[in-house]
Amino acid sequence: MSATSRGRIPAELLSFFRSIGGHSLLIKGDAGTGKTTLALQLIEELAEEQPDYYMSTRVSDEALYRQFPWLEEKAKRNQVLRMGRAFLSKTKIKLPHDPSSDPKLRVAKDLLRALGTSDSTRVVARSELLKLEGQIEAGDIGREGALIKPELDEETMILDIGAILPELELAYDVVEVNLPKKTFMVLDSIDALAERYGFDPQRIMSTLQTDLVEKTGANITYVMETSAKNIYDYLGDGVVRLCNEQDDGRRVRELVIEKLRGQRVDRWKYPFTLVDGRLRVFENYWLKMPDEMEKHASVPDPSKESVSTGNPSLDQMLIGGLPRGSLALLEIGEGVPQECVRALEYVLIADFLSKRRGVVWFPLFGINYVVLERHMKRLAGKDNLPFLKVLDKDSEITKGFDFVSVIEGSDATQDLRLNNLRYLLSSAQEPFLSVLGFDALESAYGPDLLPQVNVHMEAMKRTGSVVLAEATSDSASLKQLGHRAHIHLKLESLAGTVMLCGQKPHTPYHYLDFEGVKDKITPELVPLV
Repeated sequence: MSATSRGRIPAELLSFFRSIGGHSLLIKGDAGTGKTTLALQLIEELAEEQPDYYMSTRVSDEALYRQFPWLEEKAKRNQVLRMGRAFLSKTKIKLPHDPSSDPKLRVAKDLLRALGTSDSTRVVARSELLKLEGQIEAGDIGREGALIKPELDEETMILDIGAILPELELAYDVVEVNLPKKTFMVLDSIDALAERYGFDPQRIMSTLQTDLVEKTGANITYVMETSAKNIYDYLGDGVVRLCNEQDDGRRVRELVIEKLRGQRVDRWKYPFTLVDGRLRVFENYWLKMPDEMEKHASVPDPSKESVSTGNPSLDQMLIGGLPRGSLALLEIGEGVPQECVRALEYVLIADFLSKRRGVVWFPLFGINYVVLERHMKRLAGKDNLPFLKVLDKDSEITKGFDFVSVIEGSDATQDLRLNNLRYLLSSAQEPFLSVLGFDALESAYGPDLLPQVNVHMEAMKRTGSVVLAEATSDSASLKQLGHRAHIHLKLESLAGTVMLCGQKPHTPYHYLDFEGVKDKITPELVPLV
């Protein structure tokens, strides 16, 4: 499975459950935030290390079985265990015993042994469970003072005959049969289970915390149908809150680690997505431009009326690449590393050069021309480097680089005149691409340069070429460029994670995923949905 389809959860949570001793985690959030998905992915990640038990109060969901095929098999196994538990309760048989003397015992023991290898010398602590059951029998607790009554629907009737707290008693048995291994248990949801029993979730959590987590060393995850702070936050060892908010009409999902007792947490907040039914957190990835890059594979233009960005997933996000004769704006928010901007620039420029199309570049940030020459020779090919012209007014640092053209830097209208650029790129094919860093242009020509650059942009538009304008929030031209642009993209930092979204066209946030890409600079765009 790919990283996208497999999903990804924070490493801190896995380390938390892998550490010595038992631990409890409360996953809370409003409906649809991904609580069940996170709980099931924890089971999936730890399945080979810790025997598991998933206790669900929800109706069987075929969609969950499609997301997690193994879940259906576990549901069938748990039903067998419930039947065995009900059988033991009715016949008043207590485990463990030597099954050789009674065939009923032998069958019951085989049912539980199907889950794991029972160590008959070790038992789970049950003092708090017995105390809770005693209070229920005495009528001290329960909804409106009433005793728990058996439910008569087909699925749960067999559970409630001869047992006071059948689901919890079965959970204790599952933990016991797996000893000395640590069991990983999920209760989904603790609210619904407590409602079925008729008392506060605090009683269940306190009971399991003392008996199974602290005294027996089991791991337990509770799913709770609320995101608000409450008393239950203090009962467990860890709390994770899943948030589903919106920003300018875009969904923003965040996983917040509120506490993990005894676990070092370097990052407390993760943006995440639910793609293909899997939860995937987005890393705070710091891109390091590699010294050596793989040659860029030219991407076919999406249509006769558009050109490719060099990134198939970005072309798809834009519903067909960059229209010919268009002005595209890349707005760069605060906290976005220069390397992420450069990666998008490199791929776009390399794609044009690989098609022998001319590129004019007035960089937004300073460039080391030695490094740029090496990278472009690798990405676009040495023979295609003459189709690139970088504009710079510093004649000293540009010596020896044929792809750099020195400009006067006093009149942008003259320096960006299309006929002059065509002469510089006489061997290149059209459509051309011009990449203009407006913060740098304003520094060279003054803040009121847009009317001068407008001559260049109109000429490019008439010839079917493409202009990519880049600007930060400090640029005096940003607002006007936003109005004029056919396409407006924005790079933002969400909790330290770089995200790309479309203002025109309006799109969800997309994570720039550089993992698994050969040249490490062509990101896959993963939507935050």
